Amino acid sequence: MRIVRYDRFGGIEQLRIDEVPAPEPTPGQAVVQVRASCINPGSLSALHGAPYVPIRDLAGTVTAVGADVRDIKIGDEVLGWSQDWSAHAEFAAVPVDQVVPKPAVLPWDVAGSLYVTPMAGLAAVQAVEPREGEVVVISGASGGVGLTAAQLARRNGATVLGIAGPGNADRLRKFGVRPVSYGTNVAEKIREAADGRPIDAFIDAFGSGYVDLALALGVSPPRVTTVVDYQAAKEKGVQALGTANAGGASGLRALADLSASGNLAVPIAAAYPLAAVQAAYHVLAGTRPFGRIVLHPQE
Repeated sequence: MRIVRYDRFGGIEQLRIDEVPAPEPTPGQAVVQVRASCINPGSLSALHGAPYVPIRDLAGTVTAVGADVRDIKIGDEVLGWSQDWSAHAEFAAVPVDQVVPKPAVLPWDVAGSLYVTPMAGLAAVQAVEPREGEVVVISGASGGVGLTAAQLARRNGATVLGIAGPGNADRLRKFGVRPVSYGTNVAEKIREAADGRPIDAFIDAFGSGYVDLALALGVSPPRVTTVVDYQAAKEKGVQALGTANAGGASGLRALADLSASGNLAVPIAAAYPLAAVQAAYHVLAGTRPFGRIVLHPQE
């Protein structure tokens, strides 16, 4: 089978396609024929040597299970994640507690994009607990984490102010988010968009000083969370919860159900065959498109 690998740091050009034997399941595992696997910004840093445990979204069909596996069977359609680069492959062996059933109506590309960034968005919303009538600010609101958090916060009844580039303003409005352009005078723009109401919570999905901005806006530290700026979280006493804090398989199942029912949108920007993995990562690095970029390992 084909699998994406790299054995030295140096960026996207180090990615290559290798031919290796298809995996066999060990106890507690399922082998999945991968139909879709999202690529995520964290991987870009890892390719340059930054400390990052690569986690990969995947969705596909079970082709083999370990002898002790009872709840998943061959032919089941599932979505989930792997703890390494193995999801960027035609087949991946993963622990069965890292996959959940794929709702039949859920498109493959969405199913293969629901773990890394949407789960971080879920964790962020769980951290700050937005409530009916409150005002929540989200930086990086047009990205995978921010857009998920925005939709979930609105489902809780909050007014969401989303910081993003001006080119994404209309897109955010379609999700009921009040856009705020990043750059100069952001605090003033936020207060204006809030119509004089206090800012109750702040979700930072971008970094670069937004934790300080949240505190300057008067948000109490327990209601500020960042999925990016861990140093600021440590220094300022705010929360820093991400993908791993969103409840694992139970959280993923909840997101899958919301998406399948039309209550959570996960836009797909583009899909590439496995052989074009470098091109896919260059698009992610160069344009940061609105929506997920997905690999199709079977193509």
